Amino acid sequence: MRPTRRGYAVVGVIVAAVAAGAVFGARALDAVVLPGLVALVAAAIQLRGAPQVDVDRTLPPADVAGSSGTVTLELDGDRTYPVTVRDRLPEGVDPETPPRGRGAGGDETVVDAAVDGDPVTYGIVPQRRGEHVVGPATVVATDVLGLLERSTVIDRRDTLVTFPRVGTLPGTLGAELQAAYQSRATTQRDEFDDLREYVRGDSLRDIHWKSSARHDELMVQEFTDRADPERVTVAIGVDEGAGQVGDDGTGDTPADRMAAAAATVSVALVRGGASVTLTTPSGTVDASPGRIRPALRHLAVAAGGRVPAAEADVRVVADGEAVSIRFDGREHRFEGRVGDAVSLREVTEYVDAPPEQAGSGPDDPADAVAGSAATDRGVASDGSGGSASGPERRGVE
Repeated sequence: MRPTRRGYAVVGVIVAAVAAGAVFGARALDAVVLPGLVALVAAAIQLRGAPQVDVDRTLPPADVAGSSGTVTLELDGDRTYPVTVRDRLPEGVDPETPPRGRGAGGDETVVDAAVDGDPVTYGIVPQRRGEHVVGPATVVATDVLGLLERSTVIDRRDTLVTFPRVGTLPGTLGAELQAAYQSRATTQRDEFDDLREYVRGDSLRDIHWKSSARHDELMVQEFTDRADPERVTVAIGVDEGAGQVGDDGTGDTPADRMAAAAATVSVALVRGGASVTLTTPSGTVDASPGRIRPALRHLAVAAGGRVPAAEADVRVVADGEAVSIRFDGREHRFEGRVGDAVSLREVTEYVDAPPEQAGSGPDDPADAVAGSAATDRGVASDGSGGSASGPERRGVE
């Protein structure tokens, strides 16, 4: 418990009145000091009786960096009481509106709320991909006269997942990428399995003439179905000489540009109906129509490093100034970011899934949009806001 600015002013007046009383008599002391002391005592008693509070924070669904979201705070207590909440934000996540109030800095947002009242909200804009820990929250209770305040730190922390920026491929690059993988899938045949005797109705193209000559009868080839003839392999990495900080003017590191370009390419392929195996310096993940979020989550935290040695249909390499996308014997180089980033929520066909269904599996509507209803605006958002640790009241000032 400590005085507010107004409280410090009252204390200053009391001190001045005591000094004046010593000069002009006790009547001045009675007229000013006693009311001030009564007000401070009443404020202390009121704050002593303020309710204990717990904070429940709901984060926005995972989205790409640069997209705004809404955080919801609900304060639980045994009775209604007005308070101010200061919620700490991590580096890389900005409040949508400038913070206000004493001690408000760029690393927190301040909202007025009521214990056991309606939920309150504030906007945020994650600027960087990754997992961002929001919290703890500080609940500040003030007496009715605004003389004293009591701060309670609620050590509840929630993790906000931010995907890399996903844009649309510029120019004709998207069409060329789709054409390259579709052409390959069309020309590929199933894998050879065995030979057998010709049966009426078999295709003449499957007759194996050398074996037919040896057996004096027509022999045809049998093939096994490929597991996924339209699977595209994508390998990504950072050029060895790129360093940790880029010079493209966006503030993104080479690893950030690597992740953003890979996300854009993967989403474009999935939207076209292909399955993608994505290999990064941090591991391998699959994406397919109706199942894009695992790849985006992987790219949210993927580290920079050399491009994996495995062969790939598409290779994405970032350096200190640009990012290169290589496929079908060609290289496309882009300064800065690839395409214009858009929010994953900007899909008009998307229908929000109930919270208990969101993110539950491959049938989740949020994933299905990527394969069936996505447009050039992106894919649907994640249905979960992150995980939270249990609340712990750390201290009272």
